[in-house]
Amino acid sequence: MMWQSERVSDSPFADETPAPPRWSIERRLAFIGERLAWDRRINRADLVQRFGISPNQATQDLRRFEEAHPGALAYDQRGRTYRALPAWTRPDAADADALLRELRLIAEGVMPAADGRLEPPPQVEIADAPLRPVAPDVLRAVIDAIRHRRAFAAGYRSFSTPGVTRRVLEPHSLLFDGFRWHARAHDVARARFGDFVLGRLGAIMPGDAARTGSGDDAEWQRRETLVIVPHPGLTEAQREAVAIDYGMQDGRLVLEPRAAVSFYVKKRLGLTEGHHNRPPTEQHVVLLASERSSAEKPL
Repeated sequence: MMWQSERVSDSPFADETPAPPRWSIERRLAFIGERLAWDRRINRADLVQRFGISPNQATQDLRRFEEAHPGALAYDQRGRTYRALPAWTRPDAADADALLRELRLIAEGVMPAADGRLEPPPQVEIADAPLRPVAPDVLRAVIDAIRHRRAFAAGYRSFSTPGVTRRVLEPHSLLFDGFRWHARAHDVARARFGDFVLGRLGAIMPGDAARTGSGDDAEWQRRETLVIVPHPGLTEAQREAVAIDYGMQDGRLVLEPRAAVSFYVKKRLGLTEGHHNRPPTEQHVVLLASERSSAEKPL
């Protein structure tokens, strides 16, 4: 729903005090809805502290919200706060996913806790993997090459080839496999697309305009279907628990990653060769079926 922005007064100084942009009001109203959905309460101070507006403006926003959503909230005189009424919409699955991503950003120090939906947020601990370093100059050069569709030359330490080899690459995308960042690029000398770990790239020398792009990368354009089910060796109760844990429908989860990314998806889920033979208490899910992928492992 679109909300009308505040009216500017007719004073001679109106041009010097323009109305806040339309999105600012919409964002504040969305914040009210989010806070009511999760905390079931909100007050003027929440809006004042979050958006730096005046108490009067906060009151106006709460009135706007109440007018747009009759029966959504009521003022609690004793608690001196607005409380959500039963009629107000409960958070859905997408809201829950967004909140969990937000809590992770707060726990990792990327987002200030004050910018979150909850006040205060719960304590969160992240079982994080070691950070794989990427040289800032390398990252900037790769991003520039992607943006401007240019090739670059760089030294690269391949896992399968000893020493440093010179590569001329035409990158079109960045790829994160859950642990490391890669450049998805066309290797000019080898005439094929592959994934190049950013941390293994040396000094980059900008080159000519790239002759290939993501549209030429067949494995990037194609989707692979992965059908994942609970390990058949689990008990019925365990299979039900796994199905709930993974959000399966009718006992299966269908994923459709890019063929170029499918290898990493399988690896993160433990769906590597021979995974069906692992003990079910260790390997909770198995791959029921998939289209064969010619996606390469990291070079």
